[in-house]
Amino acid sequence: MERPVVNLRKRLVTPAAAVALTAAAVLGISGTAHAAKADCPKGYLCAWEKPNFQGRMQQVAGDNANLRQYAVFATARSMYNNGAQCSVRVWAGTNFTGDSVLFPRGSQYHDTSGTPMRNGAGSNRWC
Repeated sequence: MERPVVNLRKRLVTPAAAVALTAAAVLGISGTAHAAKADCPKGYLCAWEKPNFQGRMQQVAGDNANLRQYAVFATARSMYNNGAQCSVRVWAGTNFTGDSVLFPRGSQYHDTSGTPMRNGAGSNRWC
């Protein structure tokens, strides 16, 4: 009697994929691995993990005393203010400390190297 062949890879991948999807849902990670500048929603400050709006993107609205809790903001390499009404001030440190930069609505950093945000963004306040 011949035994059926079991596809072990399929059995292992399916639970792993389920765990990954669950983790993504819990953490609020977007399904888009790489976002462009045009993907930054109106009313948000967006940051990318690579220069020129490449790689993973994260977005925030409202004032944030600790942007470092968000992986992409903590090491941001490009940023864009797609605010609906006003400028946003971004500080290098948490709790609105350290050097800061005022981003008027529509302004951007293609590359944060050589700027106060060279080591990522720490906090932000609108208007």
